[in-house]
Amino acid sequence: MKCLKTKIDMENNHRITKQELEKMYGVDRTTIEIWRRRYGLPIIEISSHSKYIRRDELIAWEDRMKDKFQVEV
Repeated sequence: MKCLKTKIDMENNHRITKQELEKMYGVDRTTIEIWRRRYGLPIIEISSHSKYIRRDELIAWEDRMKDKFQVEV
């Protein structure tokens, strides 16, 4: 059971780069920066050229945005 939990934790904490995020959503870097500044997208900045977000934090942010804007699927 511990191995499964560790694997799940690793998957949830997987780092997604800013460039990967741009590709995932089909947006440019300006849009990602707007989301970070206006909507609290939790980007972690290691340096000016190294930015990422953890998968679990991205999912939590998406859920908050869905709740906030009442997106219907």
